[in-house]
Amino acid sequence: MPNVEKIKELRYSLQLSLAPYPAVRLLALVVLGILAGVNLPLPVEGWLLFCLFALLVLLAGLLYERVRNKAPYPLFFTSIGYLLFLFFSFAASSDYRLHYAARDGLLRFVGKNVLLYGRIVDQPHFSGAGVGWMMEVEELFENGQIVKLHDRAKVFMRSVGKPDITISYGDMVRVKGKLDLVPEASNRGEFDPRKAARMKQLSVQFYSAGPWQVQHEGESGLNGFDRFVVKPVYNYITKSLEELLPDGEERKLAAGVLTGERESMSEEVIEAFKLTGTAHILAVSGLNMVMLALVVQICLQRFQVTTAGRWISFVIFSFILLVYSSVTGNSPSVKRAALMSLVLIGGATIGRKSYPVNSLAVADFLILLFDPFDLLNPGFLMTNGAVLAILLISPHLIASPQKEGGLLRGVAHFLLSSVMVTLAAIIGVSPVIAYYFGTFSVISILANIPVVLFSTLLMYALVPMLLVNLVSGYVASFFAATSFFLAELTLRTALYFSQFPFASITIRPDAIEVWLYYATLAALLVFSVQRAWGRVAISLLLGLNLLFWYSFALRIPPVAPDMVTVNLGRRLVTLFSSGSETVQIDAALAARDQKRIAEQLAAYGMAAPKAVVQFYSPDSLIAKTPAARHMLQADSTILLPSMVVIRPEEKVLKLWSRERSLLIVSGTSRLKEEELYKADIAFLWVYRFAPKQQQQITSWLNYARPKRCILVPGSFLPRAHLALLQRFAASRPGVEVRSKTRQVVVQ
Repeated sequence: MPNVEKIKELRYSLQLSLAPYPAVRLLALVVLGILAGVNLPLPVEGWLLFCLFALLVLLAGLLYERVRNKAPYPLFFTSIGYLLFLFFSFAASSDYRLHYAARDGLLRFVGKNVLLYGRIVDQPHFSGAGVGWMMEVEELFENGQIVKLHDRAKVFMRSVGKPDITISYGDMVRVKGKLDLVPEASNRGEFDPRKAARMKQLSVQFYSAGPWQVQHEGESGLNGFDRFVVKPVYNYITKSLEELLPDGEERKLAAGVLTGERESMSEEVIEAFKLTGTAHILAVSGLNMVMLALVVQICLQRFQVTTAGRWISFVIFSFILLVYSSVTGNSPSVKRAALMSLVLIGGATIGRKSYPVNSLAVADFLILLFDPFDLLNPGFLMTNGAVLAILLISPHLIASPQKEGGLLRGVAHFLLSSVMVTLAAIIGVSPVIAYYFGTFSVISILANIPVVLFSTLLMYALVPMLLVNLVSGYVASFFAATSFFLAELTLRTALYFSQFPFASITIRPDAIEVWLYYATLAALLVFSVQRAWGRVAISLLLGLNLLFWYSFALRIPPVAPDMVTVNLGRRLVTLFSSGSETVQIDAALAARDQKRIAEQLAAYGMAAPKAVVQFYSPDSLIAKTPAARHMLQADSTILLPSMVVIRPEEKVLKLWSRERSLLIVSGTSRLKEEELYKADIAFLWVYRFAPKQQQQITSWLNYARPKRCILVPGSFLPRAHLALLQRFAASRPGVEVRSKTRQVVVQ
């Protein structure tokens, strides 16, 4: 028996050892280097000096080993040099990519109307407002001069409906329009377009008024592989879907499942998938790769008898994965799944055992080697969290199938295994979703079972449809009918579950809470493998206590400001607070904008609106906004325990609390030098800024003397007037022009 105990201890130690996972150790160092380069305030020159020092240490160690030391393993001195060189290299690369831009690039032309010539480097994204794409610029034409350069721009061409011009990946185009900086986040905690653009080495965006300002120049920008393989395959897939499936959400879902394109899907459908935690089926990921690998391996099974056959099979398999990854846009989930599949199949080809976790780490390392900022991509983190949880947690949740038991027991085991795999994935990915998107799907466990089942069957119907369509469109139509039916089932199921009350709850943990969650989960996993159940219980209680005390005792709640604005594009919503009560001026046009307002209330620690007041929004929107009181356009007064709101005349509002007063006026002609028009904070909508309007504002400012005055440019304010307004505001303390990407916060 003692020998048996020793064997068990040895088995557990091997399971927990990192010896079979060298790529995991390497990946951990790479991740730390990227995070250091992004977050530490060290210039790239400093990182390069450290990198040079580490390289000298590494070379000195290697030279010493070659001359004096003949040991089969590297010296500690050499290992430290290698690790430091790797760390500093990734830190320097990340810092340079994020914080530096070319001096001779497009930044010097910001604010100018120019003509760009270059290549489209991604698939154009179509929406109701227009078409967007990323462009690699080669030439810029301005004032009769051609400037040669090499930079990237994010292009948007306005178009109502389907544009007359046909453009696609790899096309060479000339576009006329205006260059501008990529905007920052509109509100606190929201998606930051500027930071996301910098991670793609983008600094500017380009706006074109319509298709008449775009000229197609051919397809010479494509390399041979893209031109003769990737683009024909992509065109064949999209053309087959258009020919065999009727237009509608079903076809759009099929395109999303096959190629990952979901831009054309309606917001209602996408929101339904998000609420039910099933949005992952709209992205090409490991499921697509597993199915593709299974089909290819079955087709090439006869080749794998000999060594040469295995290598031929591996080369064909690699080529197919490369083509499919390129067709679907090489997203992080696609690259990770493809590389992981190649590592696993490659290990089998050379006759070596492959560990799935190590293969995942190899795939991640290769992805980060080419693009370090994939580490900060929510998709990258979510796919890794889900895959790791499935690999490490689901085996402990699924019992081994019994050899005897019949068909019913086998079906029951399959369904239970599916539920456990889904549960494991939810355990692994939920904190990342909550951190980035502020939601947790309560119903995701139930919704994922039918939705994933129907979407998987949809893939099984779409693949033969595409293959058979090469030979017979009539036979392919039967698979198309099945695909349409399964797509409809998938959509209806997601919409059905999304209508459940409390299908999704709002929760946004910070980074420390996410780390505490994963640290507790890792401890539970380690001790459960060791079967140390007492330590499992202690780890669980300790983790829950740390999360509780940090969240409710150590985490400092935000102090509610007296006023904050919420930017909703051209629309502006103002939140005025007395500390205990909040008044919302104007309402959101769409449900997602109302959600954004709720997120800002939570982010600034403000109470839910006690009253909603009409200023620009129609009464119908005001009445729909959740609140105890509503002040419509015809109402002149509303009294709250800690605030008073009055409407002296049309398009004028005055609000008082115990600490502050707020005045909102539309148009300079409504300004009056009266006591009622004095306030600590003032919002003034300006539609013209000729000398008359400037005199009106100046006279009122000298009389009222507000502590802060925000001038809001009207939608049709001429550019020349806007420039004058900005110079006027810059010359006066306490006066500013409203920005669509900067909130006004008054403490």
